[in-house]
Amino acid sequence: MGLIFDLDQTLIDSSLAEKFRSTRNWSSVYATIPQFSQYNGLINSLHTLKKEGLKICIVTSSPSAYCNRVLTHWNIPFDYNVCYHDTTNKKPHPEPILKALKLLNLPANKALSFGDRDVDIIASNQAGVASVACTWGSADITSLIKANPTYTANNISEMLILIKNFKFI
Repeated sequence: MGLIFDLDQTLIDSSLAEKFRSTRNWSSVYATIPQFSQYNGLINSLHTLKKEGLKICIVTSSPSAYCNRVLTHWNIPFDYNVCYHDTTNKKPHPEPILKALKLLNLPANKALSFGDRDVDIIASNQAGVASVACTWGSADITSLIKANPTYTANNISEMLILIKNFKFI
């Protein structure tokens, strides 16, 4: 069984860096990483899920240098990551999610995919993976819901209930 997570605004609140990311001012982005904030209990929950045997893959539209710095600084557990330069097509195309499944060595019905934006949901749905709309970091909940997620989680507790009750068939 595996979990696929978007990074920014799903696992970590990186909104402070958005103005620098939009202009590709990476030195300023990197300088703000310690100022990011975690969503209450999420990172600890991921450590617990890993100990329970779930595999985790991060799928982000960010470059790997940024992704790895965030994961390291915030001690976010993962088995694999799929970053901007790892695929030809980007979300909402399913290629990044399909690559995550390949890395996890799992069929689509053995994974759940979490994201805060419509592109995360669309990519997951097109890859045949059950999608979870994470509203806690979403700037556009209307578009997120219109993307037709399989499930919606409004907080970390709801996310954990979904994971616990999901039938990985």
